[in-house]
Amino acid sequence: MTSRGWFRVHSFTGVITGLLLFFVCWTGTVATVSHEIDWLVTPEARVQPDGEALGWEALVGAVKAAYPVEEIHFLTAPLYERSAAEIVVDLPEQRFVRVYVDPYTGKLQGARSAVNLQRIFRDLHRRLFIPGSAGILLVSAFGLTLLVSFITPLIFYKRWWRRFFSFRAGSPRALWSELHKLSGLWGLWFVAVIAITGVWYGIEALKVVPGVQGPGAAAEAEAPLPLDRLLASVRAARPDLRIETIVPPGGRFGGALYAEGQTGSILVRDRANHVMVGARDGSVLTNYKAGDGGLYVRWTNTADPLHFGDFGGLVSKAIWFVFGVALSGLCLTGAYLHVLRLSRAAGRPTANRWSGMRTVLAGSLMVVLASLPLGYLRYRAAGPVIDGTRHLPELAPGVTAFLALWVLLTLAVLLAWIVMLWRAGGESSRQTALGAQRPKTDCV
Repeated sequence: MTSRGWFRVHSFTGVITGLLLFFVCWTGTVATVSHEIDWLVTPEARVQPDGEALGWEALVGAVKAAYPVEEIHFLTAPLYERSAAEIVVDLPEQRFVRVYVDPYTGKLQGARSAVNLQRIFRDLHRRLFIPGSAGILLVSAFGLTLLVSFITPLIFYKRWWRRFFSFRAGSPRALWSELHKLSGLWGLWFVAVIAITGVWYGIEALKVVPGVQGPGAAAEAEAPLPLDRLLASVRAARPDLRIETIVPPGGRFGGALYAEGQTGSILVRDRANHVMVGARDGSVLTNYKAGDGGLYVRWTNTADPLHFGDFGGLVSKAIWFVFGVALSGLCLTGAYLHVLRLSRAAGRPTANRWSGMRTVLAGSLMVVLASLPLGYLRYRAAGPVIDGTRHLPELAPGVTAFLALWVLLTLAVLLAWIVMLWRAGGESSRQTALGAQRPKTDCV
C-alpha cells in the first residue's frame, strides 16, 4: 500500500471508533486517579497521622462493636499516611458496606456503600457495565484499533522522528492538525502500552491462553485463631511482604486467611505476592512470590500496573492521567480533521468520503447511553433493603457531586465536538453545491 492508503486506514479507523474510543479512554483516565478523587470528596476517607498504626484485630473489633456485621469481605490498608483503613462488610439490611477506620486511633470515621468512584469508573472503563466477558471483549477490541492508530502513522508520516519539536500553527485547521500530530508523537509510547495491555485483557477473557490460577478455598474452621495471630503467621512466612489487602476466614477463601501486597518487585500487582494460612492453626497453605511461574505469569501480573500506571504512586498516576487526557483528545480531533479534509476535497472525484459516518456516530452514542441502565441494574444489587424493596446504594455527597460534574463536562466536550463536526460538514455540503453549480468550460 502507498502512504496515502495507510493514511486512509488510519483516518477510517479513527472515524468508526472515535466516539466510543474517546469514552473508553476518558473513563480510564479518570479511573487512574479515582482512588485519590475518592479521598478528596469523601471526608470519612481522610485521617490525620498520629503515631503508630494499630493492629488489624483492634480495627475489626471496633467495626464489630459498632455494626451488626454478618460477613467481612476484605480489609484494605491505607494507601497513604492520611488515608483511612477500609473494611468492607455485609450488614443485615445492606451488602457491601465500606467502613472507614482511623488506623492510628481505631476511631470509626463512618460507613458508606462500597460503590465509590473507583468502583464505578473501573467497571465503566473495563466493561461499560456489560455483564460477563462480553463487555471486556467489547472494550478490548478498541485496543486493536489503537494498535492500528499507533502503527499506521509510523508508515505514512514521513521522518516522524524529527518532528517532536515541530509546531507550525496558522489557520484553525492547521492548529488542530499540529496539536493532533504533536500529541500523537509524544504519546506514542503511551498508546502502545494501553493498546497492548488492552488487547491482552481480551485474550484473557477469551480464555485462549492458560489463566493464572489463584489459591482455592480451604475447609471451614470451627474455631479460627485471632486475626493478629494469623497475620503473625503470614509475616513469619513472608517478612518482606507489605500487606495491602486481607480476606479474613469465612470469606471467599473459606477457612483460611488470605493476604496480598508488595515486596519491592518492579511492576507487579498486589496479587503477585500472596500468602494463605489456615484459620485453625496458622499453617502456611500458599506462599506465592512475584518471581514464581516464569515470564508468562510475570507478564500477567505486570499488565495491570502498566495499564493504570499505579506502580509509582501518585507520580506515575499523574503521568498516566496527563497522557490519558491527551489520548482522549486524539480520539476526537482525529474525526474532526477527517471531516475538515472532506470539506476541503468536496466536489473532487478523489474525495475520500464515507457515507456511514453519521450512522456509526449514532450507534456509538447508543452504546454509551445503554451503559446507564446496565450500571443501574449492577449497583442496585448492592443497595439497602427498605420496607422489603431494594434501593440504589446511597453515595457520599462528594461522590455524587463529582459524578454530576464529570457528566456535565463530558457532555460539554461532546457537544462542542459535535458542533465542530456539524459546521465542518456544512462547509463540505456548501462546497459540493457550489461545485455542482459551476459551469463547465473546455480547456484549450
